[in-house]
Amino acid sequence: MAAPIVMDARHIATLHLDLDHFLLADGDFQIKDTTSILLLLKIHCLSRENYLNYTDDIGLWESNLPRYQFHQVHIFPELVHMCYTYYIPSHRALMSHDQKVLFIITAESINEMLQFQLGPNRTALSIGDLLDQYPKLSTSRLAQLFQSFIREEKHIPNGPPPYVATIFSKWLQNIVTMISCVLGYSTSEYIDELILYFMSIYTPVQPPTIIYDFSIFIADRMHEQFTRMGNERVFKYSSVLYHQFLYY
Repeated sequence: MAAPIVMDARHIATLHLDLDHFLLADGDFQIKDTTSILLLLKIHCLSRENYLNYTDDIGLWESNLPRYQFHQVHIFPELVHMCYTYYIPSHRALMSHDQKVLFIITAESINEMLQFQLGPNRTALSIGDLLDQYPKLSTSRLAQLFQSFIREEKHIPNGPPPYVATIFSKWLQNIVTMISCVLGYSTSEYIDELILYFMSIYTPVQPPTIIYDFSIFIADRMHEQFTRMGNERVFKYSSVLYHQFLYY
């Protein structure tokens, strides 16, 4: 393996990403793509199996991420528009014609749907926090991250992100796929500052340094999209709505 190249993260400018400029939902490749459903399901099952077999060397299942990468579904945009019509922002709820609550869009409702109870030691996921924390990564931590997870036949990058995801090991690529899904990205081909900092919570043979509560982020993003629907071009969590309908 090539020797790590010294990097000074303090001088790397962070990119504040606009996640709201993608194409209309019916043009979203994640909705059209049939392979992404199987890939995410496979990652979920493998993560759980590794955890049960005590072979989860980086604590991926313990980090909660596999539970929140909702599988994309073939779903018509009309469902999103229907939900928007019946969404009451002040209650964060979808209401029926007779003013009965169909379901609410909160972190608690997402966790209830998943039948998942979070432990007390958790941190709310925030894009702003990920961006703010990335420059604080030390040179040695970045070098350790690359040395631990980069594929042996690839060279350690000597410039700032974004990086092509394929330079990293398969499990790191799986993490990129999952966190890209949670963040609402339309691709998982590249690793930017947000994802690179998120990856830094993982270290081989150690538990993750941070346990994120992804349900808070997802619920807040769904609420934000509904409240500014007139300016939105794609509803990034339509699969969550679909799962909510199935559950409730």
